[in-house]
Amino acid sequence: SNILQYCSYPTQTKVDIRLDRRMPFPAVTICNGNPYRYDNINQSLVSYYHRLTSSNLTANQTVLNSLLIPLIVDLFTRNQTDELVSIGFQLSDVLLKCDYNGIDCSNAFTASISPVMGNCYTFNWKASGTVFTVNDYGETLVVRDGLTLWFYVPQELFFPSIWYDNGVLITLHDNDELPVPIETGIFLRPGASHLITYQKSETTFLAAPYSNCTTTVSDDLRALYASTFLDPIASTEIVYSESLCLELCQQSYIYSQCSCVFPVPFFTRKIFTHDNVLISATGCNMFTGQIACAILARQRLVSNDSLQSKWCSRCASQCKHVDFQPIVSAQGAPSEGDREYWSNSIGTLSSNDSILLPSDIAQNFDYYFDRNYLKVQVSCSSKYTIEYNQEAKLTVVDTFSAIGGQTGLWIGLSALSVIELCELIYRLVHHFIMERKNKMNSIVEPMTNTTIEMRHQLS
Repeated sequence: SNILQYCSYPTQTKVDIRLDRRMPFPAVTICNGNPYRYDNINQSLVSYYHRLTSSNLTANQTVLNSLLIPLIVDLFTRNQTDELVSIGFQLSDVLLKCDYNGIDCSNAFTASISPVMGNCYTFNWKASGTVFTVNDYGETLVVRDGLTLWFYVPQELFFPSIWYDNGVLITLHDNDELPVPIETGIFLRPGASHLITYQKSETTFLAAPYSNCTTTVSDDLRALYASTFLDPIASTEIVYSESLCLELCQQSYIYSQCSCVFPVPFFTRKIFTHDNVLISATGCNMFTGQIACAILARQRLVSNDSLQSKWCSRCASQCKHVDFQPIVSAQGAPSEGDREYWSNSIGTLSSNDSILLPSDIAQNFDYYFDRNYLKVQVSCSSKYTIEYNQEAKLTVVDTFSAIGGQTGLWIGLSALSVIELCELIYRLVHHFIMERKNKMNSIVEPMTNTTIEMRHQLS
């Protein structure tokens, strides 16, 4: 029974709260709430319209605006990454200042691209080089530890669309975890100062045979990292993710049904067939039945357990989860101190071509700045990490110790039982002999007395 119990591989969860003074600061991914610049994207829309209609006719702006999503999918399908990046906001277009514990971090971002949120930028990405910890400080005094970002979000240049809102989207994740802002992001509005505090937790599972978790990174996931980050070096640090694997297996099923992949929530160029063959894939055409086919196929897969088991069987759970539980708060901004500081800096900002400031900002500073200013601080609320570790309930040593103990006890009890049995037999035999002897004596003695009396009478 001990061996059978060990072979069932029972586990238990150990909870620790560990002080980590060298805790890595999380990766912070930033995307513009409205990712596309109206002044840049219009020329791309006109060119796309001419290619679609094979004419040089002038389209009205409403028609051009309706081609936004088809244009994005077309640029990715044709691998026009440079144009795809150029029509969106660059970080230097909107970032006024970056400070991490008194260290200038304006150049510490890694660029990536999202089909929904356009150009995104990740601070503290592991593959980029140095990873900041919570105890890294510069020489400048800071009031609050952590990352502080100041933005000027130029709403006047936003592309008019019902799909997007004004502000910034921010995501906290592990330093090598692929960001998916549309699923895990926090929306922050302009005209406010936002504070995000977080508590870190780690959950670790044992690998086989205790669970089916895995850390193996498949080739389609590697291809997804490569198509997400603009710098190839940024996609060298990759970790397995069950949620991403499930998204990729959905794309594989969609491709099997529609000969294309659905361009949400990320761009992917490589997928596995049902026979585990890695192939190249293109996005679904927005002007044919492919998009409708893809939507129906996705709904069919998520609602059918047998289909999911068939197509997503390789998507095991991941062995490690790192979570940052955020608490978000905000207050009105800019303050009078903010206005005074940035008003005095307006000459420097205006001479910097990268910041998208209106030409009349000097004359209408309060109007533009109150409307477009956004500040966000990301700070660690506790340097204690909550750890949930799955541990083996029984080890080999425990099992053999239990077997040895039980065997020794059985042997001991068995020897004692034999001795007791021998003693019992001895006592029974002895008792029987004594009883027999006593009976014999009781019979012989009366006969002897009678004989003596008869002899006396005869004499």
